[in-house]
Amino acid sequence: MSRRFTLVGALVLSAVLAFALQKFIYEMVIIPLAYLWWVIGLYYRLVPQLLVWIVLIFAILFTGVRTLLMEIPVQRRTKLNSKSSAGPIEILSMLVQKQSRGIYYKWLIANRLGKVAREILDQREGQRLAQRFTRLVGRDWNPPNEVEAYLESGLNGSFADYPPSRWLRAQPTPLDEQPGAVVDYLESEMEIH
Repeated sequence: MSRRFTLVGALVLSAVLAFALQKFIYEMVIIPLAYLWWVIGLYYRLVPQLLVWIVLIFAILFTGVRTLLMEIPVQRRTKLNSKSSAGPIEILSMLVQKQSRGIYYKWLIANRLGKVAREILDQREGQRLAQRFTRLVGRDWNPPNEVEAYLESGLNGSFADYPPSRWLRAQPTPLDEQPGAVVDYLESEMEIH
């Protein structure tokens, strides 16, 4: 019920204000809008119709072409990295420099060298051997015990097999072997066969 009284009251108040402010609204709103409309009409009549049509046609063409071009998928140019990616030798070199940081880097080197040893054996046997968790065996494959343990721990082991000890002195691991001795052995195997 109060909503109805509020609505009726607002309508009565707006009718009274409209009647009281009729002259003010006519002078401040209606006359300036009519003058603006008259000036726009003058400018419109001053411009030749041919020019108006040319501007309208260009506006329509511009809008249409822009819309069509937005629908065509554009391939973004990817910025090429100026730095070339590191090759396997460069990666191995970086790992050798980092091997003093811990067992993980030592294991990475052993893993890479173990994969090289597996490729040597694959080429020697003329077939692809099993890739995972198999011992390195093949014709004339007789590495020294330290080298064999190093390659096997890199291929078939994990760096987690040799956790660091905080309180005890670090126990020696097969990964403590210097990679240089392993590389020398692999080179000699490649030269022989």
